[in-house]
Amino acid sequence: MINLLMAIALGSYVRKSGLLSAVSNSLQKEIASLSEQASDQIRQIHSLKDEINELTLNRLPGLIGLSYDEVLKINKEYVKNIVFTRTGKKDSRFYEYKIVLENRDSELQPALKILLYNRSGVQVGSSELSNDAQQGGLTRLDRDEVRAHYAVFQLPNDSNPEYFQVVLL
Repeated sequence: MINLLMAIALGSYVRKSGLLSAVSNSLQKEIASLSEQASDQIRQIHSLKDEINELTLNRLPGLIGLSYDEVLKINKEYVKNIVFTRTGKKDSRFYEYKIVLENRDSELQPALKILLYNRSGVQVGSSELSNDAQQGGLTRLDRDEVRAHYAVFQLPNDSNPEYFQVVLL
């Protein structure tokens, strides 16, 4: 009788083990399939983002991809580099920038405009650095002088700049 009970328990164990193994294999196949689908979708997303960037940049030459808290080299006449920072709260964002000016030639009056664009290439903001000292501009940049300038953009809440352009005036 004990042997019969042991045989029944052992058979039940083998049957359950087989079922669990089949379920485990099925779940592993499903996980692999989902992982492959996710990888394909991630590749598609990257491809579409690249296409959007290419279309926007081709439509509006001179745009530069905007990334935050990173030194972006400009090297355009006296404009050396720029750093953008996103600040504020979720419902009221501010976009700050620090631009470094370096003059290697004779003294000059720096004047420039920084334009911000969204993903579609629509201008969403601008900031001007003029040579008008009464407006808070820089007075003069002497030969071999390096100077930084800080300013803040306040954009509409739904604006999300992704590109910028530096225009010398």
